[in-house]
Amino acid sequence: MVSSTCSQANEPAWDCEQNGSGEWVCGADVPIVESSKSVTVSESTEAAGSSVVTQKNVPSLDKVAKNPLEANKQNQPQQEIVQLEPPRKIARAAGWDCAAGEGDETWNCSLTGTDPKGKPRVMPDERRSFSLLSPAFDHEQELNFDIMHSQLPYDPWENCTTSLGAPPGFLSTKDLRDETPMDIRADYSEIFDNEITGFFGNVDIVRADQRMAADTMHYDTISQTLDAQGHVYYSEDALSLYSDTMMLKLASDEARLRNTLFISPTTPLRGSARTVYRDSKVLSRYNEVAFTSCKPGNTDWVLHASDLKLNKESGEGSAKHAWLEFKGVPIIYTPYISFPLDDRRKSGFLAPNLSVNDRNGYDIALPYYWNIAPNYDLTFRPRYMTNRGMQWGGDFRHLSEMTNSRLQFEVLPDDQIRNKTRYLAGIQNTTTFLPNLISTIDANYVSDDDYFDDMGNSITINDTRFLRSHADIRYSMPGVSFFSQLESYQTTDRTIPKENQPYRRLPQARLDLNHSFDFMPLDVSMGSEYVYFQQDQRVSGQRFNIEPAVAVPLEVAGVYLTPKLSLKHTQYMLENQEAGKPDSITRTLPIFSADTGFTLEREFGAGESSYVHTIEPRLFYLYIPYKDQRDIPLFDTGEYDYNFYSIFRENRFSGSDRVQDANQVTAALTNRILDPRTGRENMRLSIGEIFYFRDRLVELDNIDPRTGLPRDRNDAGNPLLVNQQSTTNSFANLIAEFSAQLTEHLSLRTTGQWDHAQNDLTRGEVVLRYTNRPEQLVNLGYRFRQDLTEVADFSFRWPIYDNWYAVGRWQYSMLFDRTVESFAGFEKESCCWRFRIIGRRYINSINVFAGQEPTGEAQTGVFVQLELKGLTAFGDRLDEFFERNIYGYVRPQ
Repeated sequence: MVSSTCSQANEPAWDCEQNGSGEWVCGADVPIVESSKSVTVSESTEAAGSSVVTQKNVPSLDKVAKNPLEANKQNQPQQEIVQLEPPRKIARAAGWDCAAGEGDETWNCSLTGTDPKGKPRVMPDERRSFSLLSPAFDHEQELNFDIMHSQLPYDPWENCTTSLGAPPGFLSTKDLRDETPMDIRADYSEIFDNEITGFFGNVDIVRADQRMAADTMHYDTISQTLDAQGHVYYSEDALSLYSDTMMLKLASDEARLRNTLFISPTTPLRGSARTVYRDSKVLSRYNEVAFTSCKPGNTDWVLHASDLKLNKESGEGSAKHAWLEFKGVPIIYTPYISFPLDDRRKSGFLAPNLSVNDRNGYDIALPYYWNIAPNYDLTFRPRYMTNRGMQWGGDFRHLSEMTNSRLQFEVLPDDQIRNKTRYLAGIQNTTTFLPNLISTIDANYVSDDDYFDDMGNSITINDTRFLRSHADIRYSMPGVSFFSQLESYQTTDRTIPKENQPYRRLPQARLDLNHSFDFMPLDVSMGSEYVYFQQDQRVSGQRFNIEPAVAVPLEVAGVYLTPKLSLKHTQYMLENQEAGKPDSITRTLPIFSADTGFTLEREFGAGESSYVHTIEPRLFYLYIPYKDQRDIPLFDTGEYDYNFYSIFRENRFSGSDRVQDANQVTAALTNRILDPRTGRENMRLSIGEIFYFRDRLVELDNIDPRTGLPRDRNDAGNPLLVNQQSTTNSFANLIAEFSAQLTEHLSLRTTGQWDHAQNDLTRGEVVLRYTNRPEQLVNLGYRFRQDLTEVADFSFRWPIYDNWYAVGRWQYSMLFDRTVESFAGFEKESCCWRFRIIGRRYINSINVFAGQEPTGEAQTGVFVQLELKGLTAFGDRLDEFFERNIYGYVRPQ
């Protein structure tokens, strides 16, 4: 469908004069008598927006248009009437244009394009901040960007994200292009020789999601060429363009544009180019191009290039003489750069990393990515530390249909501080033989115990005392689970003696079976495990364990009862056993438990709000006969932390080397207040305690048989905690936990343990959190454990001014009167860039156990991260560090 508005022969004539400023002022004069002959266009005047229409056989006019171009014709015999149409309207910017009406008391307004509905336009900022360079986009270009922005179907900068694609909920009409008619509107149109169609004045073309506007437009049906001139706007769901001129060859998908502005909303990016050449569907070239991800009116960062080439077929782009400006200051220049356009990999340099700390000095890394083949690549990581020298490293990755492999290496040929070669090596592999059958290999080794302390990045790497290497295979399906592995540890903490280092498992195999019957309340299961534990300094041996169990889950109307009976049988075959102790040990113990409880629920109102109050009492009975287990070594067994959830365990020991003796009942009561509309738990109070009917005789062996002295670690290498409870008391510690949502943004959580024998609080924690969106976070915490630890913890993220935020954390040990961890800094968030900087003081390789004072060397460091959204990021991953250390912090997307 094509519609156009053309001038009619019976419209009034126009009387036009040119004022002193060169502007044409026209007024209506006498009407032209309608002619029965066709109207033909002879020529156009040079006056902007005017055309000359010639008509014959019409009466003479009293007045002739006062166009200077026709002055030389006034003395000639009038054989024809020359009528000037009003000057054509130029395609104006979208929005309202108003002028004063009569008496300056009213306004005469006209709307062009879409009603902006009060949305402000970009205005020139006379108070620009410091800048060494002129703005990348002048005020007129920013006005056009604002117009293009207003014509998009959605605002790509609304949520200040760099997520690719349209926002959720947006429905594109792109698929309707082939079946949607084209609607063309213009002030008037012409057809020349049935080949070329011209449209003049406010040309507007709409088809589905596509829209194009211009002053004039010509379409050649023979060459299928579309030529648009003057204020050319084009927009669709995924693109918005503005150009002085645009030439399109529809048959070959070629195009040429001059003085072009563009917006890509799915990225989002916007920019300008002096010329744009579209050679085909997949290849385009740009000259004098500049682009940014900042919203219109903001040019905090801009990437410039003299020439830019984009090839969608190969997924590659390249630029010549590219340079980056940030806040009006040029910071990076390269004569040539290439980059990927999609998720296909491409060789090239990655963003550098820079940090400063006491041990290494200035630490600079410049990774290079080498895309060797579609299924394997190498990231080469040269790194220079001013205090230590040059380090070489890399990551090699290989991918196939079944396997995913990675090889990691680092080598420092000459550590200038330690005067030796230092290195790290690791290999990881995951192979999927079948959907349910998977194997994993993860092998690692370092040259010395201090490698991670000295060479690790203190932001991205955690404290590593044991470097684990293992290879495993696992199979799983409903009711069946099999797991087998080889496992070994390299101890990198020199404070741990060899006899207390972890055992090697060579191998470990575990098979678990379970089944629930549909026709009756009966669950059956069986767990079995075989392990060979090996250690050079202590008892080694084999352990076989099998535990069949049967449970009867009964439940009706909020009341449940689950009796369970299991039999735990363990066989040991030991090596290097102490004199006088058997090499073969067998232990068989029955375990009976009964878990019961119910839920009472009622609704109540408080003011205009309604809530649900629940009372949930619970009883858990456990019986296990006593068996002497002092001859059994501790291979992988420790004691679980005592808390509200552990009081319902069948065994307070982890692993299989100790099974507690028990004749006890656990009583607990939980109260909750819930919001029935959202399901949010506004308040919860839980109280629980274990009542013992006899003394506990089975304990962990805390005496090293070789020295007769207490060991600070068990045989698994884990710290042993001082026993907090007597084995002869009739009551365990009373546990209470309370949490409440005090307001919409303020929450409180507290726990405590009361020891009846000491008549004292032996353990507690209080945490107060304020969360008001991700921008406002404050966490206050205090926790203590008698004779072991007493720590105050404070962390925050708080807005300061203009999207600047203060961030930090402080952990202070009151028991030892020293700061354990602290950092503070600032974070800047905008729609197109982020900046983070912190100073951190921390204790390297900290050891805190068994009431001992923390050991380790205090260090300080400064860490910086700059992220240019839609382009790249420089520096350390401080966002991940904040997410680990500030509760409630969420990495921006």
